[in-house]
Amino acid sequence: MTVLEKILEIFFPTKCGICGKLGKNICENCYNNLKKYEIIKQHKDIYFVYRYEDIIRELLIKYKFNGNAYLCKTFSECLLKNKKVCKFLKSYDIILSVPLHKKRQRERGYNQSTLIAKELAKGINNQIKIYSSKNMLHKKLEIKNNFNLEFIDKVLIKNKNIKPQSEKGIKERINDVKGIYSIVNNSCVYGKKVLLFDDIYTTGSTTNECKKILLEAGAKEVGILTIAKDYIN
Repeated sequence: MTVLEKILEIFFPTKCGICGKLGKNICENCYNNLKKYEIIKQHKDIYFVYRYEDIIRELLIKYKFNGNAYLCKTFSECLLKNKKVCKFLKSYDIILSVPLHKKRQRERGYNQSTLIAKELAKGINNQIKIYSSKNMLHKKLEIKNNFNLEFIDKVLIKNKNIKPQSEKGIKERINDVKGIYSIVNNSCVYGKKVLLFDDIYTTGSTTNECKKILLEAGAKEVGILTIAKDYIN
């Protein structure tokens, strides 16, 4: 922990994002209670972790729309505590987040997916460092040390500020996202295994459009990781 982090911890102590208990971003009791919402299902290159309902839905709404940016640490810790999610993260070179339009981001104050994607890259890389330092004679040490999941911001951009996807029907969702995303620098993703992170997966229209653009830019492959899967009619 850096000096700045220690000072911030004094004035803004770490607490569970659900019950408020001091000490961790999510306490063991709350983490275990979330397990009943786990899907932990991989569909081809898409990985879902929770069902979008009850406490998961409440937390995501609180995080996205009520200015509770600190919950990014709660969500990222939930994901990093899961061994299957970590294994999925380790199979990619870089992680990107689905972008917000600059006007929407100014209004919200942050991109909720970007904050979590940054924490995931930081957390998984720290796990590898700790593993390596404790296993200096491990035969795979060199491979472990070479691993690095890089977070890259502002590679994908959203060119048009459209009505939120949550306010649309399925057909409108699919049609409205066509052509609204673009890539800034192809070299950042060319030949790389790219993981695209978003908070909620409903029809997949947004992530599929972003995936198409990344593949056209030369990405070797594109996977999708989301916190929650929304099952709509």
